[in-house]
Amino acid sequence: MIMRDTDLLHQVLRFLTTVGLPVIAAIVEGVQPWLIYATLGAILAFVGDEGGTPLRRLGYMTIGPAGLVVGAAVGTATGSLPIMFLIIIFALGIFYGLVEGGHVHLLLLSRFMGYGLVMGNAVMPLDLADCAAAGAAVVDAWGTSLLWDLARGEFRPLGVQPVGKATKAALTDWRTRWIFSLCVGLIIVAANLAGVWLGLGHPYWATLTILVVLRSEMEPSADLIADRVLGTLLGVAIVALLVTAAAGQGPLFAGMIVAAALRWPAFRFHVALGTAAITVFVLLLGEILAASPRAANHLLQDRLLATMVGCCFAMAGIGLHRILKRQLTTAPTVEEHSA
Repeated sequence: MIMRDTDLLHQVLRFLTTVGLPVIAAIVEGVQPWLIYATLGAILAFVGDEGGTPLRRLGYMTIGPAGLVVGAAVGTATGSLPIMFLIIIFALGIFYGLVEGGHVHLLLLSRFMGYGLVMGNAVMPLDLADCAAAGAAVVDAWGTSLLWDLARGEFRPLGVQPVGKATKAALTDWRTRWIFSLCVGLIIVAANLAGVWLGLGHPYWATLTILVVLRSEMEPSADLIADRVLGTLLGVAIVALLVTAAAGQGPLFAGMIVAAALRWPAFRFHVALGTAAITVFVLLLGEILAASPRAANHLLQDRLLATMVGCCFAMAGIGLHRILKRQLTTAPTVEEHSA
């Protein structure tokens, strides 16, 4: 237990150091839109850190941020091509369906490529400053990881199987997953169209919600949906209270630090609490970047609505998968008996 608690403490401190550097840079240089990419890049690089030799570690830590930037670049390029964007987001859903339940880095890639696609297409076009911020965040996270291991006296061994082997296995196994993959693609397209119809200001939250909670098995999906809704409600309520009670950006930055520190312990205690912690962190970042109090208030409303939209469409995806799987797997049996 002591070893586990020590590891958790190191994880929390390293996460605070990794994510804190972009935030400090924003305080010094002034808050700019690139802070989103810097912060997300640092978080994704941290999540992708599975140890290993320095260069291999850098490669794995780059997968998530690279997916975010590439997705945002493609989303930006298809800003005036809605049909092309829907085709690409459908293909991304197919890819997620193939790798769901597999290698953590492939899941990270698919989820945040989808996040970047929608963000670059519908909300905030990517520019060079965003790319530079994400790249700098990866270097920051990588350097922090190496220095942390050196300070502890040993490099952590690689903790995952090679991603290339996992990718090959996922693609080879497509025959058992194509129905689920098709459902994910269709549901993501439908959710994005619904987001346009509803006027969502941040539709990428709905896309990410689907890519986090939609699983090929119903029970895990139902649990994740419940935890996502509960965590989002709790996170939005906390931010609303903080924004109402405190004035200025100082308390918001302090709240971000506290939320970042609680993120990992909260997840270990309950997924909903971990979701609440990361929701508070993301929303406080958005509050800092908001142009006006009205925009800040709309941010909270949009997070709540986008999460509900994502969860509703994820449930629709579960139902569609069950129907198609039942129909397509029983049809050959019926034909065989009738013959």
